[in-house]
Amino acid sequence: MDRFELSNGQVIELQHFLKNTRDKLEHTRALAILNRHNGMTAEEAAKSLHVTTVAVFKWCRKFREDGIDGIRRKKPAGRPPMIKKKAKQLIPRLLKQDPQAFGFLKGRWVSRDIARALNEEGVRIGYRYVCNILKELGLAYKRPKLAVKSDDPNYARKEREVNNYKKPSAMLLKKGC
Repeated sequence: MDRFELSNGQVIELQHFLKNTRDKLEHTRALAILNRHNGMTAEEAAKSLHVTTVAVFKWCRKFREDGIDGIRRKKPAGRPPMIKKKAKQLIPRLLKQDPQAFGFLKGRWVSRDIARALNEEGVRIGYRYVCNILKELGLAYKRPKLAVKSDDPNYARKEREVNNYKKPSAMLLKKGC
């Protein structure tokens, strides 16, 4: 078999790529190419990385032709999601408005309420997908925490009593009473 030769610049480029990539497949591809350069046969490199020999030959060829871009993962083909595009347009406008104007009792937007409002606008979307879109838009969201405040002077005592009622009732439910 022919020895797979790389220039010093290519080796340094591959080593840098190995350190910085977060993609497992890209890491495997770069490692296979470096193994071939270090004297391993394609069969040995494939066996050590649990891939096929054909894949190792293909990655080496693509690296020779295109460099690092040849071993990077490509964006999958297919139609881009249309819901995401509509939701990305509507969410910023929606967040500028008061949630109570849409009939929600809370004074802040919650991802579930955003999803409901978008569904009313005709964009069928789940609240978890809303969280992903908010993250892509660079908007921070927090999970809501319910806190009841009262001016009642006996509020602390009543709260303790309610909490005490909850404990035995949960135990009774477990016992089947």
